[in-house]
Amino acid sequence: MAETNLKKNKNGYGYKYTDLSEIHNYLEENQMKYYQEIETTDGIDYIMTYRYIDGKWEEKPKRGCRVVNATLSGKSNPAQEQGSALTYARRYSLLMAFGLATEDDDAESLTRKKQNTITPEIERALRDMISNMGISNEEVIKALKKLNHTQLRELLISEQAEFRKTLGA
Repeated sequence: MAETNLKKNKNGYGYKYTDLSEIHNYLEENQMKYYQEIETTDGIDYIMTYRYIDGKWEEKPKRGCRVVNATLSGKSNPAQEQGSALTYARRYSLLMAFGLATEDDDAESLTRKKQNTITPEIERALRDMISNMGISNEEVIKALKKLNHTQLRELLISEQAEFRKTLGA
């Protein structure tokens, strides 16, 4: 299999990721097929990936990620929460099973982002502004979400002006 760096084509809550369809399309373009199922071992569910490579199905599946019962912030529907956790497990199990990488690793992107985030002093100034203007938590969350963040400290220095503008400051 050829190594590749798949594009991170979707925005999450303050991060980017490669969605399942991007991985599927790459595999299809390279004549690779798969199917996945859940296997329970000692009460733990795992994603198992069966691969079709070089014109044949492999007999033994590749064990992938554990499927967790997750509670995601900001969601209240348990079916959506479980669906998100299952999709996450499927996505990363496929990347592992086929030895694929995304365009940058998570540790690198987190380090780079942290270096460009607002300072604690700027965060305090923004909090003071929000408080003095009487802006609700809902409005702050909406403004952060527009910039793909969930917390004020995740704001990048370059996003301050847009954040203030969204809040009407």
